[in-house]
Order: sequence, then C-alpha cells, then structure tokens
Amino acid sequence: MCLEDKLEFIFLLPIFLPLLTSIFLFLNKKLFNELVTNFFTLNGALLSFAIASYSFVALALNKFKAVNIELFQWISNPDISIGFTLDGLSGIMLVLVTGLSFVIQLFSTSYMEKDENHSNYFVYFNFFVFSMLLLVMSSNFLVMFFGWELVGLSSYLLISFWSKKPEAAKAGNKAFVINRVGDFGFLIGLMIILDTYNTFDFYEILHNSTGVTESTITAISLFLLLGAFGKSAQFPLFSWLPDAMEGPTPASALIHAATMVTAGVFMLVRISPILQHSKLASLLIIIFGLITALLAAFSAINQYDIKKVLAYSTISQLGFMFIAIGSGAYVAAIFHLVTHAFFKALLFLGAGAVIHSMHHEQDIRKMGQLRKRMPTTAAMMGIGTLAISGIPPLAGFWSKDEILASVFANGGIYYIFWALTLGAAFLTAFYMGRHWLLIFEKDNGFDHSDVIEAPKAMTRPLVLLGIFSVFIGFINTPFFHGLEKVLHVTLENVEVTHLPEGITLVVLAVLSIGAGFTGLIIAFLLFGIELHKRIDLQKFKLEYPINLIKDLSLNVLYLNKFGNLFFISGMKNLSRKVAVVVDGMLIDGSVNFVSTAFNKTSKITSTTQTGLVRSYVVYFGLFLLLLIALFIATPLVPR
Repeated sequence: MCLEDKLEFIFLLPIFLPLLTSIFLFLNKKLFNELVTNFFTLNGALLSFAIASYSFVALALNKFKAVNIELFQWISNPDISIGFTLDGLSGIMLVLVTGLSFVIQLFSTSYMEKDENHSNYFVYFNFFVFSMLLLVMSSNFLVMFFGWELVGLSSYLLISFWSKKPEAAKAGNKAFVINRVGDFGFLIGLMIILDTYNTFDFYEILHNSTGVTESTITAISLFLLLGAFGKSAQFPLFSWLPDAMEGPTPASALIHAATMVTAGVFMLVRISPILQHSKLASLLIIIFGLITALLAAFSAINQYDIKKVLAYSTISQLGFMFIAIGSGAYVAAIFHLVTHAFFKALLFLGAGAVIHSMHHEQDIRKMGQLRKRMPTTAAMMGIGTLAISGIPPLAGFWSKDEILASVFANGGIYYIFWALTLGAAFLTAFYMGRHWLLIFEKDNGFDHSDVIEAPKAMTRPLVLLGIFSVFIGFINTPFFHGLEKVLHVTLENVEVTHLPEGITLVVLAVLSIGAGFTGLIIAFLLFGIELHKRIDLQKFKLEYPINLIKDLSLNVLYLNKFGNLFFISGMKNLSRKVAVVVDGMLIDGSVNFVSTAFNKTSKITSTTQTGLVRSYVVYFGLFLLLLIALFIATPLVPR
C-alpha cells in the first residue's frame, strides 16, 4: 500500500477533529459542566496531535514527498477544486499547531476554570485551530483563502471574548477591520492568479511560473504581500496586535505563537517559487520587515503591560522572519517560526500564570521580587527570555543567528540590512531583560506576601515548553541541517541563500551573541542595580533625550494613533457613506417606492368601489371591449 493510500484519510483527521469538537461543545454547552468540557477538548486535542505526529513520521519515511488529495472538483474550467496537501512545510505546521494547541488548552483548563463562559471559550478555541489547520494544509489558494478568512473570524471571537469590557470589544473590531485591509489585497492577488493560470492549485502555479512576465509575478507577489502584512502584523498594519491582548491570555498565546500571526510567513514561504522571480517584492519584504522589527522593538522598551511587551515582541520577531524571506533564507524563516512558537508560547503562558497569581494585575510596575514567590514561573520565563535574546545554546540563538548570517551572505546593501537587524536583536535582549527584572527581581515597593505559585495545571505546560525552548533549536544547527532536509522537496525549485563558511560564520555568531549579552547587561544595569539613579542626568544633559525616547516608545512613534485614525476611523466613515447609498438610497428607496406606488394605486382603485351595480356593469363592459380590441389587433402584430 502506497503512502498516499495510508494517509488519504489519516492526515485529514487532525484538520476536522477540532471542528467536530467545536460543534459538539456548542450544541451541548448547556448540558456539560467544566469537567466534561475539559475532557472532550483535551482528548480531542491530544488525538489530533497524535495523528499529526504519525502523519509526519510517515511522510518522513517517504522522504517528504508531497501527498495531494483532492476531495472534489468544484468547477472544471477554470480548474477550481477543494483539496489538501501534506508536504514538509504543511507537515511542520500541522505538528506545531496541534502540539501547541494541546499544551495551551491544558493550561486553559485551569486559567479559565471560573469563567462564566468557560464552554464558549473552548468552542471558539477549537474553531480557531480548525481554521488555522485548514489554512496550512490547503492544496490551493481557494482553500487557503477560506482558512485565511475563518482565522480572522475566530480570532475576532477570541480577542473580544470578554466583550462586556469596552476595550475588548474595540480590540476585536480593530483586529477585524485592519485585517480586512490586508485581505482585500490578498483577494485581488487571487483574481490575478486565476486570470493568469486558470487554476488555484499550488503545484500547477508554482511549477509553471517561468512563462509568466515579471510584471505579472510582481503584481501577484505585492497583492499577496499586502495580505501577509495584515495577518502577520507588519508595518503599517501592525497596530491591531498589541490591542489584541484584551482577550484571555491563553488565547493570546495561541494567536501569537504558531498560529494566526505566522500565517503570512507561511504563505510567503509557500509561494517562494513565485516570489523569487520578483526582485522588487523581495526588497520590499526585507525593508518592511526591518522597519517592523526595529519599530516594535523600540516600542517595547517602555511598555508596562506584561502582555503588551510580549505583543510588541511578537511583532518584532515576525519582522525577523520577513527579513529572512526577503533575503531568500526561507528555511531560516520557518526555523525561527518554529523556535519562536515555543519560547513565545512559554512567555505568554508564564505571563498568564503571573496575572493569575497577581489577581489579574497586568502592570509590571506593581509587581517585582516575584522570583521567591513563583520560582518555577520565574525560571521558565527566564529560559524564554534568554531564548528570545539569542543566548546559546537555547533555541532562539540558532534561528536568529541563521537569519543574521543569511542577510550578511547577500553582500552589498545587505550589509546595512544586517547591521540594522543586529540592532533589532540588541533591542530584543534589552526589553526582554527589563521585562523579566521588573516582574521577578526589582523591588517596586509592593507587598506580595499573598502571592503564591500558579497551580500545577499551569506550571507543567510551562516546564514542557521550557524544555523545548532549550533543545528545539538543535533541529537545524550548522552541524545538522534537519529542517533543511524536511523542506527540501517543498523548496526544490527555489533559489535559497547559503550561509557563509569558515571564520566568517564564527565571527557573525560571536557578534550575534554579543548583541544579546550586551542588551541583557544594559537592562541589568538600568533595572537591576538602577545605575541611572546613581548618575546625575542633568549634569550630562541626558534627561531630555531619555524622556523623549520614553515618550516616543510609549506612543509607538504615534503610529498606533495613526492606525486608529486612518484605518479604523477611515473605515467607519467609508462604511457610513456606503450605508447612506446602499441602505438609504437603494434599499430604503426601493421599499419606499413600492410602498408609495401601492398606496397611490390603492387610492385610485378605491374610487371604483361605489357599491352600485350599474357602475360594475359599466366597468365590466369596458373591460370586455378592451379584450375584443386586443383580439382583433393581435393578427396585425408582425411575428
């Protein structure tokens, strides 16, 4: 029996199991208590992960040759079908999404224990997982678009879960509206694809792009890129992601780790055979990735909400992935996606544990010295902090170092890009060091004697993610190109950037490590021993520049306000004007016209109702004469 026969139904199960779980919980949520809900959702998630792992192993044994399954053909010309694919790229995402969703749901059972809408949360959660798997397992752009839109819908449900809070409702609306801007570009790109190739199938399109003009390729790439900017929160469409923190913390971990925000990165790697033929698109990707990485990192250095620091961190790390794609380092982009998924999930769930123990307090200025009260959480978040800072041998070092080396390998103007990326890496270590110190080490003058360690249902997922954050980076070291082997078939027709060799690679690694350590050391000097309080800032004329930097950072260079003004207010005004035309003139106008017409007709006909028999005889006679006239005139009408 061939691999395709073995996997024909097997690898589809992890996609639809979360959907079935979501529907089942929705239909029976009034009957189930928390224990029963947790049982179904956890076992469903575990089963999905087990089947996903089996499918990935079977794929590996077949040397990662793609398995394509077409469920049915919708339209024959153009060729539009519903199908799924299992290859190295989708296999990685399948295992990653199902695995992390299980760990996060395990954490959620304790975190959401006392929430009045406990069952609804898991309905939305599982629907989100289904949507993401639909997106990554698709074999064509149409199915991907279905998953793309459903991810947007389900993320709205999770972000605005506590909709009674005005901030949560606004955050959900903001995320939905800004993502629609990107989705509009994605839809136009799909129209151009269908017009050019007469199909949506990935492999037919990606392997038949040589005869297409560069201008068409560029147009497709740029419109799809706009969609990626929206989903992956890249400049200028990033302002929705920090506000998305209004949702439950486990949902934030799900959205920020390996799911929604990485959809844009996944899609760009999927279309890499097309993307490589557009120099303009590749250049724009790395430029906007750099802008995003630097702006988000700069913005994070003065945030005080425990989750918003991590939100800006996610935006910045996504910028690193875009930098890798723009440099032609597609393997490095997926590598960083994988490592980031684990240490960012660790950091978010760690933040959730802190919030839970601090009785829902999120201001890190009101925390401090929690290391003694929450030793396990502090240790695991410390591992996550070191990993994202690029400290060896933790996971983040290997993936971030590969990105930096790949950018450097391109030469020319890319040397400048490399220096800026290194600067972003330094800022990452600095703000994450500050984040950990303010929460767990610095004395902020508050009494935390009532704070205790989070329940084991929360700390056990942290320990598991902490272990992965240490060791997962070894899957693609310079000594073992494991991830490169997994993606070999997917990227066989793609020109990828190769890493420098010898002493150059060693020097680049040393500089990368140096940036991480320098950022952490400076953070320790400022927030550990508070060196700045021992220096007369006025004497060295440093007070004004420091306050300016703080103001700019806190206000995200005022770009968040610009996003609210341009995208949110602009879309609201546009929708109001459209509503005036569509609702007021077309819908209401047509209804009013029909109403007026019937009203006037009824008034005319009512005058004929005299109650006199002679009047009715006259009306009947006139009607009879009309029929006779029509009968006589009919033969005269030319046929």
